[in-house]
Amino acid sequence: MKRWKTKSLIITLGVGASVSALVLPAFGQDSPESLLPPGFNDPVPPAPPPPPPPPSSPTAPTRPGPTASLPPPSSDPDRLGGEGDIDEFDLAELEFEDIPPEYELPPQARRSLEFVGPLGPNNGGYGRAAFGDADGRYLEALMRSLDAPVASRWMHISLRRAVLSNVPTPRGVVAPDWVAERAWLLLRMGEVDGARMLVQRVDSVRFTPKLYAVAMQTGLASADLATFCPLVTGARRSADSPAWVMAEGICAGLGGESARAAAEMGEVRRRGITNGFDILLAERAANAGSNPVEIDWTNVERLNAWRFGLANATDEDIPDELYATAGRQVAAWRARAPFIALADRVAPARDAAVIGVFSSQSLVSMYSALLTDLDPAAIPGSTTDLLRTAYVQPDEGERVGAMQTLWAGDEGLDPRYAGLILTARAAARIEPSDRFADSADELIASMLTAGLDLQAVRWAAVVEDSDNADAWALLAVAAPEQVVDTDLGRVEDYAENAGAAGRHRAELLAAALAGLGRIDADGADRSFGLRLGERNVWTRQLDRVAQQRRVGMVAVLAAIGMQSSSWDGIPPRHLYHIVRAFRLAGREPEARMIAAEAVTRA
Repeated sequence: MKRWKTKSLIITLGVGASVSALVLPAFGQDSPESLLPPGFNDPVPPAPPPPPPPPSSPTAPTRPGPTASLPPPSSDPDRLGGEGDIDEFDLAELEFEDIPPEYELPPQARRSLEFVGPLGPNNGGYGRAAFGDADGRYLEALMRSLDAPVASRWMHISLRRAVLSNVPTPRGVVAPDWVAERAWLLLRMGEVDGARMLVQRVDSVRFTPKLYAVAMQTGLASADLATFCPLVTGARRSADSPAWVMAEGICAGLGGESARAAAEMGEVRRRGITNGFDILLAERAANAGSNPVEIDWTNVERLNAWRFGLANATDEDIPDELYATAGRQVAAWRARAPFIALADRVAPARDAAVIGVFSSQSLVSMYSALLTDLDPAAIPGSTTDLLRTAYVQPDEGERVGAMQTLWAGDEGLDPRYAGLILTARAAARIEPSDRFADSADELIASMLTAGLDLQAVRWAAVVEDSDNADAWALLAVAAPEQVVDTDLGRVEDYAENAGAAGRHRAELLAAALAGLGRIDADGADRSFGLRLGERNVWTRQLDRVAQQRRVGMVAVLAAIGMQSSSWDGIPPRHLYHIVRAFRLAGREPEARMIAAEAVTRA
């Protein structure tokens, strides 16, 4: 199966040299066999099997039958069963720190870089031991070589939590470079706000060339040109690049120094070290308060970070066809760009939610805000109107009907999955009933996009009495405890009924159940030929860090095995090792949500 390579969006101006050093070519683009970096797919001698992991809950029954009592609905819609909480979580409630003006801070006034990251165990982080005692150079190489965004939304969410966790600087690297590497990965994932939080945690007097380069990228991705200004002097000492020369001119213009701004832009033109179009954008930014420079996109062939950042910061429309030349992560950059009209940000926000950047609640809130901008005559039948029906209509049949219409969308990165994300909490409000047995798979899948597993398992009795095989498959992998029968024979029946078109989904289901320990891995291997027992460098490293419960390392290595733009490119044995690793590391909720996503989207 062909994998679609995500194009890296990097600035091609003077910082290109320093930023390009942060980007390596994506590996393994031809087939699921080659998702792993060079060397990671090398076989190793078989190792003895690890000891069985502890149960996810000390009170969880070992193998309850399908009639086991179900947990009551949770009063907290984001709570997950099992160990830990894996709600979608976005960064809206966290506060940014400003980069202080560039002057020499006395040592006692400098912020410590011993631990950096906004997420602690109490707000979604994986703890200070998330990466254990890993060598920083190895960690940086893994992060740098990761082709993001990855196929799985829930894998993205876990990786974001790992990268933003409050952790120490690992051995072998300096703290500012460690911050830069994490921020650069977040930008490639589409996580602009997370990258800004990390970059702004470092005092400007401590910036390294790598961190200057990533700070430039972060300012461009966030379309916030003022973030350059405290850094310009130090950056120009670090690298005399045209991007920072132009940034100095832009900051002079923002500060009302029009003559100095013109002089800086003139220097770039005289030196001839970048193209005229990008200089025009810089001149537009520097003159934003006076005579705006006219921009003609006719001969521009592709979008880069410089063009994205300066155009959006100066209210300059970028042609839609240029957005098509950029990576998927740019949808998330676009969805949160403040100068783009809200109506124009909704479609990118749907794609950002599919990737994992936007939560279900954030997406619903954006549609709610859009309501005030709509022409009243255009509201009936609109997505906003359907959404309101799905959430507040008294009749459950009408609510489910509205959701079904939302699930049937046909635009965007994955329109069906975006619709499921949009209706997650509406689906959780539908009372389990045989009346909706035929829609149980979509209702359950919708809930699970937001991690609402306790609400989903309330449908177990309905599902067991129905012929809805996909609903059964979702509960088989997503429930905190076993609430439906999961023997191998039933998985084989599911595969037979799915036919050739559903073969990959059935294989992913079998692999996920084996990874969760809910069916025997050897039996799944014999029935489906998944080669789950094959070992290589990647599987051995993943197993080792999982048994050591180094969840950050598990997330990074697991993401390495998910470098595809869709689930069609994910081999079932990769899913098996990823799900198994999260379970061994004590993070079964992540394992279950990734498995449920595989069944939903494959």
